[in-house]
Formats: sequence, structure tokens, C-alpha cells
Amino acid sequence: MSDAFLRVRYVNQLSSGWIPKLEVWSCQMALAEIATGYSALKSAYELAKGLKDINDRVALNAAVIDLQEKILSAQEAAAAAKDKLRELRETIEALENWGTMAARYQMKDFGGSTFAYELIAEKANGEPIHRACPRCFENRKRSILQFDYKDASQRDHYKCHACDSKFEFGNSVRYTPQVNRSSDWRA
Repeated sequence: MSDAFLRVRYVNQLSSGWIPKLEVWSCQMALAEIATGYSALKSAYELAKGLKDINDRVALNAAVIDLQEKILSAQEAAAAAKDKLRELRETIEALENWGTMAARYQMKDFGGSTFAYELIAEKANGEPIHRACPRCFENRKRSILQFDYKDASQRDHYKCHACDSKFEFGNSVRYTPQVNRSSDWRA
């Protein structure tokens, strides 16, 4: 993945509006492997062209062996490039799958300057509505926040078990105890 540069291009689709489309922008390693294969094939071609003029049997055998080495080198470079291309396709597929998953969530302010991603009800597909950790979400990982407790200020406390982040949702409500100040002590 470190050799690949991916670019997100937004494509307008009539049914769903603007959606992100990932594209491979550049891959130095794969290009180097392809260039190596090309140069090996070019050398093999040059050797094959020169074979037609060789009359000496020993020189001919040496040239054939050299040609076979060049062809083998080109095949190895082509196989390496093919493996790299498969790896990049898998990476792109994973990123596209993440894009589909991420489109189901929206960032929401839960009060008290606490933000998290929440599953959009219309896109729940049978899942219960839940909140996802914003730190993990930005790292392309969905980690559902787990309820921990409710404090005296009526704030809900949640915890992300993936990154150990803690969240306090809601505005703090000051607690005022109810005191009965009637003259009747039995009341």
C-alpha cells in the first residue's frame, strides 16, 4: 500500500447523487517491475535478432542460453507485476467497501461538545441505531461505542473498547435535591 497513491474522485450518479470513486493514481513499484520486464523482453528480442547471423555452434548455444535467461527474467518480472496489481485491486476493493460502510453514518453533536458518528436510521438495514468512535472511524475502522454509566449530571458515559477513548454525551444538568420545607414534620 505504501507504493500506491490513491485518489478519490466524486462521480455523480443519477440515483444516489455524488459518490466517492477510488482510483489508482500512481504505483512506482508496479511500474518499476513492468519496466524491468519490458527491458528484459527488449534484450531478448535483440538477442533473437542477432541469432540469425550466427554460424558458429558454440556462439549459437551461448546466445540461446542468454536468450532463455532474458525470457525467464521477463517472466519473473511479469509475474511480480501481476501480483502487485492483484494486491492493489484488493486494496481498492477494501477502500470501496469502507466507503459504502461510511456512507451509512453521519457525524453528530451529542451536546457538551462531544461528537461521534451515528448510524443513519434510513440506512440501518436492520441494525440497531448506535454510535461509532470518531477516532477509529477516521482510521477506517468501525468501533461501536459501549454504554458505561450515567453520572449525577445526567450525562451518558460511553467507551470505545478498540482505542480506549471515553465519551460523555449530553449537557451537564445541575442536580438540585428536592427538599420539603413544610411545617408538618411528618409530611
